[in-house]
Amino acid sequence: MMSSAVNDNQPIYYYRASWLQLLRPMTLTGTVTPILAGTGIAAANGTIQPDLFLAMLAAALLVQSATNLFNDYYDFLHGQDKPKWTTDIVHAKGPSHHAVLYIGVAMLVIAMSIGGWLATQSTWWILPVGMAGILFGYLYSAGPRPLCSIGLGETVAFTFLGPVVTILSYVVQGNRMDVPIIAISLPFAWLIASMILTNNIRDIEKDGPFRRTLATILGRARAVRLLMVVLVLPYVTVIILMTAGFLPVSSTIVLCATPLAIKLLWSFRSHAERTDERSGMKWAAWHHWAFGLLMVIGIWV
Repeated sequence: MMSSAVNDNQPIYYYRASWLQLLRPMTLTGTVTPILAGTGIAAANGTIQPDLFLAMLAAALLVQSATNLFNDYYDFLHGQDKPKWTTDIVHAKGPSHHAVLYIGVAMLVIAMSIGGWLATQSTWWILPVGMAGILFGYLYSAGPRPLCSIGLGETVAFTFLGPVVTILSYVVQGNRMDVPIIAISLPFAWLIASMILTNNIRDIEKDGPFRRTLATILGRARAVRLLMVVLVLPYVTVIILMTAGFLPVSSTIVLCATPLAIKLLWSFRSHAERTDERSGMKWAAWHHWAFGLLMVIGIWV
């Protein structure tokens, strides 16, 4: 076996899979679709500036990608997911463990630079809100008590990949925060919470010795029931928003995503095969993409 070593003869670990898998592109819908929706609502109220939209999208994607990197980096430090890493550089496709941290920090620095420029072009409120997003994204996995290890993973995702990113994408286009945009952000908050909860249900056995997620606290049966509620709420919220006149009737197109929600719940049925449970995260990601993009289409059309 070929291996490398650092000071004190400590081995260097490399990610077995590729950079692309480390960045988890399927989860990035948590940033893309709410920004498209917030920008769409801004367009309905007037003109939009494409450069501000692209800058907002780039900064948010960098923050979420860095958060994904930190999650794998700190999971390994805390003793989790060791099979994802190897000292055999020949069979590794990804970066070394320490490089993951450096790349994640570099992403955050670039995101902060973009955020500073956005603040000069729109509102200075972007700076404190953006910094809060970066801080909570880092603390999600880092520190002696990561937020994801004390049952707050879903809450953090709900807040920052729901209301925060949707509202910011609306505000940077010169609009003031109002009740409609806050309400329109809620389906995205429920969607991303469902993704985090799905991941935590799938990993109950693996997480048990290391951290207390909401799923480990509730137990599998109650966590699956909660997931069912969280999956229904985006649809109920859209119907309420249409009734209130906050969304156009064309938003009913989101109902086309229901088969994916059903498939996700079926993955966690009683006596489900372990392979079915592992596929749950895939269906959660596809459901987020489908529902989010359909909602965006309903808004833009």
